[in-house]
Amino acid sequence: MLFQSINKIKRSSIVISMTLIALGVVMIICPGRFTMSLISGLGYAGMILATVMGLEYLNSRKTVVNGLLLALAILIGLLGLAIVVFSDSVLQILGWTFGILLILQGIELFYNALMYVRPAGRKGWWLLAFLALLLAVAGVLILLNRWWDTPRMLLKVIGMALLFDAAVGIIRLIFIWPIKGE
Repeated sequence: MLFQSINKIKRSSIVISMTLIALGVVMIICPGRFTMSLISGLGYAGMILATVMGLEYLNSRKTVVNGLLLALAILIGLLGLAIVVFSDSVLQILGWTFGILLILQGIELFYNALMYVRPAGRKGWWLLAFLALLLAVAGVLILLNRWWDTPRMLLKVIGMALLFDAAVGIIRLIFIWPIKGE
């Protein structure tokens, strides 16, 4: 069971890291005149992701974990809708959205480091736990949103945080692969 969980983390880590690298690079290099279009696209992408997650819930067993994923899907859909509808206060909504997502990602990574990587006998599991805490701190800094006041600057900060998140995901992948039990 432990090795199956680690293999699942490995596969999802590859996909998440590639997606975050692409999104982070696009956010950093996006020209100023396309900033609001990119922000609207992120809102629509959130609504599409929420719809897909909701449809996956309908097709899954109704367990507590799947119920929590449905609640997360609803939250992502509402945040995406808020980004599209309330474009005048998009800076705060975008900061909250990515800040919360980075905090949740940091909590998940910290949990995985303590519950899966450490019992699997991997050396350096504490590094993963430390990077998870740094990821959560980056999310908190984006939530505070006191130092950047333009959408362009916020997108650059979020893009850099997403690149850091992808780097942490790749480090996590290196730590859990190859599996000794394979």
